[in-house]
Order: sequence, then structure tokens, then C-alpha cells
Amino acid sequence: MRDGFEGGALAGFWLPGNYGSGLHTPDAIRLTTNFARSGAYAVQITVHQGDIAAAGDADTTVERDELDSGHYHLMGREAWYGFSFLIPKDFPIVDVRLVISSCKQSDVPRPLTAERFRAGKHTFTVESQGRKETYNLPDIPLGRWVDLVCRSRYSTNNDGCVQVWMNGRQVVSYKGPLGDPDAKKAFYHKIGLYRDRMAEPMTIYFDNYTMGNSYDEVDPARFDPNAGRR
Repeated sequence: MRDGFEGGALAGFWLPGNYGSGLHTPDAIRLTTNFARSGAYAVQITVHQGDIAAAGDADTTVERDELDSGHYHLMGREAWYGFSFLIPKDFPIVDVRLVISSCKQSDVPRPLTAERFRAGKHTFTVESQGRKETYNLPDIPLGRWVDLVCRSRYSTNNDGCVQVWMNGRQVVSYKGPLGDPDAKKAFYHKIGLYRDRMAEPMTIYFDNYTMGNSYDEVDPARFDPNAGRR
């Protein structure tokens, strides 16, 4: 599955904004020529106060605008996810919870993996069966494209794994359970903005989203071979 956001509309595999308890508001997602990793278009996602609000942990309120790739039965299998993202130079750098991509298991409230950007710190968490690992990632260069590739092998046993590459360099290597044996065997991947409630809007850009079976299939750089890593 791939969406380079060039066709005038989102690809058909993305779940609708009103799916379940809600993924995004009608005005939060739009195609734009402001930035593009390759081609002419990227997708711009903007979250405003109150968008798809829900109760968070520790008596907080969260809000989000996200794209959801759909649910797939992947227990005992692996999936590769690749995409580029750009955080603009005027992005609010604040000390609030902020997730920009994640993998989740159906019926499990906490994300199995989450790429986070809080107070200017870029991290990646893996959480499964009571075990949580946090990895410090390289800084995000504001105003420039970042290519991310994630390999997830979903398993309730120790043969599960997560590997992450940022701009072609491996930055995460996890081995261990990646899935809850008591939950559904379906998994889904999301990109966008998921944060604690705040007044100021946030905008992020994504391009060249791919879900596939290997690094070479999903590496965002392969769709813009003349640009190299940015």
C-alpha cells in the first residue's frame, strides 16, 4: 500500500475520519504544495483544540487528527512501514504529550510503538505485556524532511521485534513480545498528531507513506532518487 498524495485525494486504504470514536475532523487533513518530499504534493495535518477529544491518563484530556492505515491480521508476521515527515520551523515546541506515529493492536489502549516529540526531544517507545523501552532518537531538523522506516514483527513471544531507521541509519533495535495474547490479532498504524489538550494549533506534513514487506519497498528515498537524504 502506498500513498504519495499525488492523486487529488487520499488513497482508498485510509480509514474515514469518522471511523470508530473518530480519527480526524473534516478540515484537519488536506493535500498541499507547501512542501513535498517527492512529486508536487504532500499531506498537511493540523490539529486544533478540541479535535476528536477524549479522556487521557492521569486525568488529562487528549485530542488528535490522525490517518489510520486500517486493521490487518498480522500476529506472527511482520510489517514494514515507511514515510517522510516534516515539522515546520514555526512548530510549537512545548512540554506536552505528542505522538506523531504509532502502531497499535485492536482493543489494546496503549500503543505498542510510538514516535514522540515532546519539548524538542525526539523519542521512540515500545510497550508490550508490561515491558516498556524508550529510545532516544536523533534531533528533528525543523523545516526539513525526515525519512523513517519501521519494521514490526508482531508476536506474543520473545521472537517479536522492532527496528527503526531514520534517514537510512538504524536508531532502534528491540527484541521481545510485541502483542497482547488476550486481544484481537489485528494491528494498525497511524500518522498525524496526538497530543494533550492545548490552545495553540499544530501542523505537520507527511509524504510517501508505504506499508510493505521489506526495507527496499518502503524506504521513502526510493521515490525521489535524485534528492538523496535531506
